[in-house]
Amino acid sequence: MKKREEKMSEILAQAVKLLNDAEKACAANYEMMKEQDAKTQDLLHKLELENLTRDQRATLSTQLRDCRRLRRCYKDAWEELQPIVEFTEEPGSKEILQKMTQIVSELRKVDKYHQNRFYVPKAGCPQMPRKL
Repeated sequence: MKKREEKMSEILAQAVKLLNDAEKACAANYEMMKEQDAKTQDLLHKLELENLTRDQRATLSTQLRDCRRLRRCYKDAWEELQPIVEFTEEPGSKEILQKMTQIVSELRKVDKYHQNRFYVPKAGCPQMPRKL
C-alpha cells in the first residue's frame, strides 16, 4: 500500500474551506475583473484621445495586454467558483457542510491517535513498548 502524502483530514478540510469561502472568493474575483475592465477602458481612451509617440503606444499596448491577461485570470477563477457557490446556496447544503466539518474533526482525532499509538508486547518479552 502506498503511503499518502496528505492526510485525509487535511484534504477534506481544504474542501470544506473551499466550500465555505467560495462565495467571498467569487465576489472578490468578480470585483477584480470589473476593476480590470475599467482599467482597460482607461487605457483604450488614452490610446484613442491622446497624441502618443511610438514608444508611448508600445508601453500602453503592453499595459493593455497585461491588464487583459490579469482580467482573464480573475474571470477564470470566477467561472470556476460559480458552480461551487450555486451548490452552497442550495437547500440542504449547510447541513452537508456541517457534517463534513464533523467528519474532519473525527478524522483529526484518528490522525492524533495514529501518531501517538504504540505497541506493548503481549508474550512477556522484556522489550520496551515501541512506537509504531
